[in-house]
Amino acid sequence: MLYPKIEVCIDRAGSKYTLAVVVAKRVNDLISKMPGEFSDGNVKELTYALKEIADGKIAPCIGTN
Repeated sequence: MLYPKIEVCIDRAGSKYTLAVVVAKRVNDLISKMPGEFSDGNVKELTYALKEIADGKIAPCIGTN
């Protein structure tokens, strides 16, 4: 079984499109602010961003830039 479940992430984001945008922005943020943090290959930036959303650590701000 995959963790985090994509359905949980979609529910938290509101839609799959919002989830895609939020995750893309978060991955870019992780890459720029923590270079080398994910170079060992155990956890990818995408998985880390999805876990943050599933755990409620980050939430999409709809209607703001």
